[in-house]
Amino acid sequence: MNSNLKHHVYNLLIAVFMVMLVGGCSRPDYLGIRPNESSIILTVSESLLLENLGRTISIRGKVGTVCQDEGCWMTITDGTAELKLRFADKTINAPMDLRGQVLAQGVIRENIVGSARVSEMMASGLIFLQDY
Repeated sequence: MNSNLKHHVYNLLIAVFMVMLVGGCSRPDYLGIRPNESSIILTVSESLLLENLGRTISIRGKVGTVCQDEGCWMTITDGTAELKLRFADKTINAPMDLRGQVLAQGVIRENIVGSARVSEMMASGLIFLQDY
């Protein structure tokens, strides 16, 4: 191989490597099990109806607060109501800088905090609907 051809092959290999490296660094657009985007999607307010307790549902909302210790919980809101979301898989944590709209899927349950009943979602997955 002449030196000019070697130089072109070398440059091509470097370019392919860089494309693979950059492509491998992109963030996934979901956490956990990817929610079914074609299922019926409720607002946060609709998810709080008693008929949804114990059911697996999909909710669209805006990220409110995210746990700043580990990302182990977050809140989502539709502007009227707010819902706390925890991941059923304890190895999944939300990015602490998460913002914007998300689609979450999981089971609505009720916890007793003090003397109040508080609904929350045990999420199996979450899709980021916009970059954060």
